[in-house]
Amino acid sequence: MKKILTIASFGLLLGMGAQQALAMECTTTPEEQWMKPEQLQKMFTEQGYDVKKVKKEDSCLEVYAIKDGEKMEIVVDPTNGKVLKTKKM
Repeated sequence: MKKILTIASFGLLLGMGAQQALAMECTTTPEEQWMKPEQLQKMFTEQGYDVKKVKKEDSCLEVYAIKDGEKMEIVVDPTNGKVLKTKKM
């Protein structure tokens, strides 16, 4: 029984570590110096995206948009709009 609890605890800790590894740090720049969501929306719209939402997530901005029929979540550096990660949904 003790061995099962130890394995289960290890699995839980491993899962927590993986979840933390997925969190990104995009910038340490204060939010006052970030791009405005409207600027980011305009930038992506000009690139052919149908932007549905822009939201703050930790130290990043996430753009939820559709392009060429594909729904996407795009993680960007909020200081310059550089794409750091794209995920099709």
